Amino acid sequence: MPSSTILVLETSAEVAAAIEGPLTRIGYQVTTTADPDDAVRRAGDYALVIVDVGSGPGSGVEVCREIRGTAAFSAIPVLCMSQTDDVEERVRYLEAGADDVVAKPFDPRELEARVEALLIRFQRSRDLAPLVLADGDAPARRNIIACFSPKGGVGTTMIAVNVATWLAARAPDRVLIVDLDLQFGQVATHLNLKPQLTIAELARDDQSLREPELLRAYAIQHASGLAVLAAPGTPESGRLITSEQVNLALSTARTAYDTIVIDAGSELDERSLAVLERAEAVVIPIVPEIGALKALHSLLEYLTEVGLAAATATFALNHLFASEMLSMKQIEAAIGTKVEAEIPYDARLYLKAINEGIPIVRGAPTSAPAAALGKLAAAAAGVDEGSASIQDGRRGRLGGLRRRG
Repeated sequence: MPSSTILVLETSAEVAAAIEGPLTRIGYQVTTTADPDDAVRRAGDYALVIVDVGSGPGSGVEVCREIRGTAAFSAIPVLCMSQTDDVEERVRYLEAGADDVVAKPFDPRELEARVEALLIRFQRSRDLAPLVLADGDAPARRNIIACFSPKGGVGTTMIAVNVATWLAARAPDRVLIVDLDLQFGQVATHLNLKPQLTIAELARDDQSLREPELLRAYAIQHASGLAVLAAPGTPESGRLITSEQVNLALSTARTAYDTIVIDAGSELDERSLAVLERAEAVVIPIVPEIGALKALHSLLEYLTEVGLAAATATFALNHLFASEMLSMKQIEAAIGTKVEAEIPYDARLYLKAINEGIPIVRGAPTSAPAAALGKLAAAAAGVDEGSASIQDGRRGRLGGLRRRG
């Protein structure tokens, strides 16, 4: 069936007409059914499913959960109608795997916008090239890796620092990490460094922005062999940096270093958009929490609108909580694509790493989080993870990891 087909599960003929009317007028082919079992059976034949069923047997939550529990329907977006604007009701739908929720009574224009956004987002996820290799294929090398999340506190800096440190172990003095969290960047803190110069000073030096060797003088060297271009010392200094200066700095740095890892923070502005546009790989940390997933949902829709969906994206699930808040199936349904990496929960280890300023892949190289971060670094950079080893003061090693199919 054509990609503009929509299945509507609605028990009220009046409401079904209110849904079908505006969607039909803008070109969608809409089919309605009042039977929950019929909707579940036919969901795979449509580009999108709208579910509006109240409580009782075959409720909207149950129907949504059943559709999401069917592997063959994983690429079908589900839009649910909540009977009220009650937060708890909307959360129940999201926890059941709904990709979006519209409260009744709804405005036809909002319905049209939500439907279009979901279809665009799921098409984007199908177009994204996953970091999965066929047997015998060589990975595509990626030299500019950005780490970005629309929500702070999800581990973006931790991931960026560990990815960069892992890569620097393979090529000392050839990897640069740039802290472009321009308000409160903490890359230097994670590495126990006290830089005298930052990207703010570099931005004011036009010649160094253009000359690779002069730019290198602004980076501080870490014991791991990683070069660090630190964030500004104050938010005021960060606000003065322009997207043109960011672009120029990255172009010059690309000449000076083999690989650039960028902590792009969580603020979406012209500077971070410039980073996302230049990046050959984008690592997006996510956490199993509704607020973070909704923020990511909005980010993906926006990036699609501005045409930045072509960058290879890797979604990394960072387990910040001791107990599972949402299942992987629910998370993948919420973002509309596959999660390629999982970083296990270990609160003590992460806290120790930050307090001591020693990245996990260096300070605890045999730990499960270090192994996961190493795999993520290899996948993001497009390198063979099995040949690298990282050595700490106790001569422990992280190596021999193999890509899982």
